[in-house]
Amino acid sequence: MNKERERQLKLKKKRKLKKKVNTYHHLYKRKGVYPFLVKNSIKLVIFIALIVIGLLILQDQMPDLEYTFQLFTSKFKPITILAVFFLSETFLGLIPPDFFLVWAKQFSSPYSMIALLAVLSYTGGVVSYFIGVFIGNIPKVHSWMQKRFLEHIDKIKKWGGVLIVFSALFPLPYSPVCMAAGMVRFPFATLLLLGLFRFARIFGYAFILFKVTWFKT
Repeated sequence: MNKERERQLKLKKKRKLKKKVNTYHHLYKRKGVYPFLVKNSIKLVIFIALIVIGLLILQDQMPDLEYTFQLFTSKFKPITILAVFFLSETFLGLIPPDFFLVWAKQFSSPYSMIALLAVLSYTGGVVSYFIGVFIGNIPKVHSWMQKRFLEHIDKIKKWGGVLIVFSALFPLPYSPVCMAAGMVRFPFATLLLLGLFRFARIFGYAFILFKVTWFKT
């Protein structure tokens, strides 16, 4: 009797899960999530390929590039470069994070530095969220920012957390998306959870870049 009851409960859970998956599937299909995913997946592949090809060409054409890069970065203390990275990840992502990933490889423990960069990137998104919340309390600024971030605001209203995951993983502007999330009062706890995909992005890109860049670990 107990076994039959357990079997019925398992079947009921499976039906609920299947129904939920189908509901989200039709919802995302109707709202155009899948074409957006395919489009940005293609962009991601092209983006990574261009970076790899570009680095390989630079290494071939400029054998002293390692020395030049180290000479340039040595002019700044690590804390300064980390501060610039954090500010960039907080305010509109002005500098591609890939530059900082390559810089991290010259350290004796590069993946420890990558972990720190990932934490700063994640935290930058959280700060961007609260900037968005703050902006939402200033009518004139909010009106101006709504026009500037109209596309992000529309998509986060339409797709919710899917856009946060996409921006965390793909070469999309993560900081503006988090700011838009704050402006529309997207649930903060959900943002914290979905923002963890940023760690996968930072470590994944670092792994690829470390395989093709010239610095020795």
